Amino acid sequence: MSVSNNKAPLSIFDNQDSNELKERQRLEELKRKAKLQQVKLDKRLNKQKILMGAFLGQVLAGESEDEKFIQNYFAKNFPAFLTRKSDKELFASMVKSLGGDIGLDEEAVKANDQPTEQEHGQHKQPDDTEYTDDDIRELFSNQQIDALAPHDDGYRG
Repeated sequence: MSVSNNKAPLSIFDNQDSNELKERQRLEELKRKAKLQQVKLDKRLNKQKILMGAFLGQVLAGESEDEKFIQNYFAKNFPAFLTRKSDKELFASMVKSLGGDIGLDEEAVKANDQPTEQEHGQHKQPDDTEYTDDDIRELFSNQQIDALAPHDDGYRG
């Protein structure tokens, strides 16, 4: 009495299909892990930006000589950093309170197609400091912090 097996014999093509499926599953798992790591990195960077913004907010409200220097630097350079009108509107009162000009008046004139001679030149903010970007870096440098690795797990913010 012979026992017959109802299964069809496996071909080389069946093995190939199985291997391709496994490879696709591995690839999808790697993509999922990479996306998860990107989300974690984005969250970390957002937290850093929020904390730096909070720190800068405190500095801009300060009264010391160093804080006054940073306030002047901010009022002079921050408006050029902003490109959207809505962002400029958001920071207009802050920049104005620090003695700067956000440039919304100039944008309104441009929008009305009434260019003036002043608009062709760049608006210069009065600057009573002679500090350079290197001076700024030195002002904010801290040897203990600078010695930390960029992705130190001991980071607490």
